[in-house]
Amino acid sequence: MTDFIQPHPELSNRFASDRTLHHTLERLLPAEVFADASPLFQRMGERAMQEIPALAATAEHNVPRHEPFDAWGRRVDRIEVDPAWHRLVDIGLEEGLVALPYENPYGEFTRVVQAGLVNLYDGAGAVASCPLVMTDGAARLLTLHDEALAARYKPKLTARQGGWTSGQWMTEKEGGSDVGQTSTVARPRGDGTWSLHGTKWFTSATTSQMALALARPEDAVPGSRGLSLFLVELRRPDGSWNHIAVRRLKDKLGTRALPTAELELEGTVAVPVGGIDRGVAKIGDLLNVARLWASWGGPAGVGHLLMLARDYATRRRVFGQLLTEKPLHAQWIARITAEYEAMLALNFETALALNRHERGTGAPGLARLLAPLTKLACARQSIWAASELVESFGGAGYVEDTGIPRVLRNLHVHCIWEGTTSVLAHDVLRALRAPEAGEAFLADIDGRLSTLAGHGTRAPDAIVHARRMLAELMPRAQESDGRRLAWGMARTYQSVLLLEAAAWRQARKADGSGWTALRLFLQDALVPPVLPASDEELAALAFGGDTAVAS
Repeated sequence: MTDFIQPHPELSNRFASDRTLHHTLERLLPAEVFADASPLFQRMGERAMQEIPALAATAEHNVPRHEPFDAWGRRVDRIEVDPAWHRLVDIGLEEGLVALPYENPYGEFTRVVQAGLVNLYDGAGAVASCPLVMTDGAARLLTLHDEALAARYKPKLTARQGGWTSGQWMTEKEGGSDVGQTSTVARPRGDGTWSLHGTKWFTSATTSQMALALARPEDAVPGSRGLSLFLVELRRPDGSWNHIAVRRLKDKLGTRALPTAELELEGTVAVPVGGIDRGVAKIGDLLNVARLWASWGGPAGVGHLLMLARDYATRRRVFGQLLTEKPLHAQWIARITAEYEAMLALNFETALALNRHERGTGAPGLARLLAPLTKLACARQSIWAASELVESFGGAGYVEDTGIPRVLRNLHVHCIWEGTTSVLAHDVLRALRAPEAGEAFLADIDGRLSTLAGHGTRAPDAIVHARRMLAELMPRAQESDGRRLAWGMARTYQSVLLLEAAAWRQARKADGSGWTALRLFLQDALVPPVLPASDEELAALAFGGDTAVAS
C-alpha cells in the first residue's frame, strides 16, 4: 500500500508559456500591431486556462439530446444542449473571433490576430469554434455575393453580444464533397422566396439561427452547375421550425458536444443568395474561410497538449529521474515541437495571404492554393502530433477523466470537414490549372529564399532540391500525383517558413532552437533520416517553451 499520488499537469496561459505561438505572432505582426493585440492574446490565454476547460468538460459530458415529441405527442424536435456549450460559443463571439475580420482593426494582419486568438480558444475547448467558423464564412460570402442580404444579416453575424451564428448545409446522402449529386429541390413560391425539399444528411451547428444551403431549382441542369445557394432561417417568428424535421442527431467519434443533425427539409422557406445559379462557386468563398479555421483547430489542440506534456515532464519521475532529464523523452517532445512549429508557420502565413486576398492586395492565386494546402497538411500533422502526445502521458493519457483523449478525438474532424485529404489534393490540382497559381507559389518561395540569402542565410540543399522537383511536377501533374504533390508543396513551403523563423529567432532572441526545429523537420520531410541535433539542443527545443516567453 502506498499513499503516492502523481501530481497532475497544470494549465498555463499559453500566450506566455508557448514560445512557438508567441514568437510566430511576434514575427509575423508589425511591432505596433503585436503590442496592441497582446492584451487580447493575454486575456484569451487566461480564459483558456481559467474558464474554458471546465465549460468544455461539462459540454462534452452532457451531450446534445433530441426530443422528437412533447409529453402530449406533438412533434417538437427539441434539441437540448447544455448551457456550457452556449457559453463557450458566447465567449468566442465576445472575444471577436467572428467580428474581427469585419471590424478590421489591424488591416491586412487582422486574420493573423484572429488566428492567434483561435489557437488559444480552440485548444482547450469542445470545438465550439464550429458555429463560429460557419458564421465567419457566411458573413464573408454575403459580403461578396448579396448586398441586400449582407445589409440585413451581417450585423447579426458579426455582433459580439447576442449575435447570430450560421450553419452550412451541403452534405447529402448521395454525396459529401461531390455536391453535384445534391438531390434537394428548390421550388419558387411566387413571392421571391423558395421552398426546399430534401434531406441534409450532416448539418453541424444545428442550433444556429440560420444556414446557407445548396439546392437544385426544379428545371436546373444536373450536376454542380445546376445548384443554387439559399439562405434559411431555421425558425419561424413563433419559434417553431421552418418546415424542418430533425431525423436524428449524429453519434460521432469526436465533437460530441456539438449538435450535428440529419434534417428533412419539408418545404423550408428560403431566399436565394445573389440570385439563382453559381451556388457552388459562391459557397466556395465560405469554404476558403472554413478551411483556414480547420487548419487552425488542429495546431490549437496540439499546443494545448504540448503545454500539458511539458508540465507533466517536470513532475513525472521514471527510473529515478524526471522526464525532462531523460534524453530519449526530450528527443521525442522536440520532434513533436518541430512539427508544431511548422504547422503554426503555415497556417498563420495562410491567414495573412487570405487577408491580403480579401483586400485585393495579395499575389493572384496564392491564397487559392494555400487554403487547401494548409488545411491538408495541418489537419494530418495535428493527428500525428496529438497521438504522440497522448502516449507521452502513459496510461493517464488514455483515461477519459483527464480530458486528454477528448482532444485527440476532436482533432480528427479537421481531416474530414470541408474536404478530406484527397478532396483537397484534387482542389490543389484544379487550382494549378491556372498557370499563375503555380507561378505565384514558386515565386513566393523564391522571394523568401532570396531575402534570406541577402541577410546571409543560405537555404539547405534539401529545400532547394524540393523546390526544383515541385517546379518540374506541378505543370504536368495528374490525379494520381495529387496527394504526393500537395503534400510535397505543403512540406516544402513549411520548410521555407521554418528557415525564416529560425533566422528571425536567432537574430531577435539569440535563440538557436529554431535551427533545431528546422533540422528535425527536414529529417522526416525532405531528406533521409539522420540524428540532426545534440541532446542539449533537443532538450532546449522540447522544454524551452514551458516557461514564460521573454519579451
